Amino acid sequence: MDGRFQAWLDELRSRTSLEEVVSEYVPLKQKGRRYWGCCPFHNEKTPSFSVDTEAQMYYCFGCHKGGTVINFVMDMERMEFMDAVRLLAERAHMEVPAFSRRPGETRVTQDDRERMYEANRAAARYFYDLLWTGEGAEALNYLYGRGLNDADIRRFGLGAAPKGWDGLFRHLTEAGFSEETLEKAGLIVRRDGQSFDMFRGRVMFPIINAQNRVVGFGGRVLGNGQPKYLNTSETPVFNKRRGLYALNMASKERDAGRLVLVEGYMDTVSLRKYGVKGVVATLGTALTEEQARLMKRYAPEVWISYDGDSAGQKAALRALDILDAQDLPARVIDYPDGMDPDDFVKANGLQGFEALPRHDSTSYRMLRARDGLDLTMQDGMTQYALRCCAILKNVKNPVEMENHLRRLVNETGYDREILLRQIGVSAPQAAQEPRRRMRAEAAPGDELLAERALIAMLAAGLIPSALVKPSDFDDAVHIELAARLTAGESVNAYIEELTDETIRAKALQAINYQPVPDAQEDAVKMAENCLKTIRRNRVTRRIEEIKRRIGAASPEEKSALYQQMTAMMSELDD
Repeated sequence: MDGRFQAWLDELRSRTSLEEVVSEYVPLKQKGRRYWGCCPFHNEKTPSFSVDTEAQMYYCFGCHKGGTVINFVMDMERMEFMDAVRLLAERAHMEVPAFSRRPGETRVTQDDRERMYEANRAAARYFYDLLWTGEGAEALNYLYGRGLNDADIRRFGLGAAPKGWDGLFRHLTEAGFSEETLEKAGLIVRRDGQSFDMFRGRVMFPIINAQNRVVGFGGRVLGNGQPKYLNTSETPVFNKRRGLYALNMASKERDAGRLVLVEGYMDTVSLRKYGVKGVVATLGTALTEEQARLMKRYAPEVWISYDGDSAGQKAALRALDILDAQDLPARVIDYPDGMDPDDFVKANGLQGFEALPRHDSTSYRMLRARDGLDLTMQDGMTQYALRCCAILKNVKNPVEMENHLRRLVNETGYDREILLRQIGVSAPQAAQEPRRRMRAEAAPGDELLAERALIAMLAAGLIPSALVKPSDFDDAVHIELAARLTAGESVNAYIEELTDETIRAKALQAINYQPVPDAQEDAVKMAENCLKTIRRNRVTRRIEEIKRRIGAASPEEKSALYQQMTAMMSELDD
């Protein structure tokens, strides 16, 4: 990150009171240097959510979520990093600097953005009003023909773009919007010194973000014109790779527990009309990494609800790859007879939708592995088994592996050990290694706790930084934190930069380790004891390693190893 921008972020944090921001969402009570309240990220009755006013960081001792004020706004408002920064900058009356822009991004002030939002809102109102006039009759009849009623149209703010070249342009300029604003917002295009409407003769779907701002539009052509669907081009407030249709609705449906991902506007409208919650759509593109990261902020799981034909099945497989890369669990809804979500829900309603089979990612890939094969023939069954084994190579969870393996044995008749060898794992590895790893993670030793305590006391300023060195730590995250803290740097920026939730949770767990003494004298004593624990454990590990080496050593080597071990054991007695 640009050093100038990092310095600007430091100033933004210093001008922003974390406890004031959090208090807008969570009632807090002060106790010592921390404020406490019930965590907004998980259900609890006894407050375990804390705000450290000195470190300007929040942390929940229950679910282990935490971070800086920017992280908090990102989590609560389901925003990307820069969107949260802009919101806080607006609150602090600070201008986001030009050097924070992405390469190729033009300079846009907050006032420019506000004016574009206003222009989009005015355009949405214009399209909606036009729908109920004679000029919008064809678009209105199209929507009625798709099974929508007036309440549905109002709910989604659907509208009609005029067939002429400049109806919207004239309306908005008369309302006081400049041509420059309209062009930046993607509402008009300029050619040969003249301005024309971007959308003409189309049914209009306003695209509204999670903050209820109209950021762009999707337009469906009336008749056989091309392109069938046209989206707003990229603007300072709209990027189709980073947005989702109906996200404004999904952001208020946290109780749904999942998002339902569809391919188009009408699928979204239809499913929601029949009561399906959490439905969102990509914006005229295949699913992107940015959209997958965005969905991960809103739900713990995604149901892929693409068309049931061959093209939809292939698109679902591509979407699974993207969601898997973001560690976002996904299921694929299997529509019968090549139906699409719109047709299916109209014929079967909410109850029929909820009864549809939903395959987890591995099961769906195995289902699609059958495509193009004749499983009544030995060659077809062999190819199916090979395809499935390639799929199962990526399964990490031992219980899931066992379930899929049993299914594959039953379907193909191949011996379990043969399939395991094809997958590339042995039965003991498949069964034992995950359990061993789970035990290690579930029961950290004294050394790990000692490292956490040292980090917490360094972060709180309870011990002098000269007392410890990064080399005193073994855990990579703790080494990084210690290096920054002993150098006198803030760890706030480091926490914000972490995209891996596991690493971030480990860092926050160390910074917020409890209990540590309040008095510096007591903290120094505790730190010295922690360092002794770490060093003793290191020596013990080295002794155990020497014992293992002695068994295979020559007489001369054994003598030297025994001497090393004796010297180390004397260290343990110190």
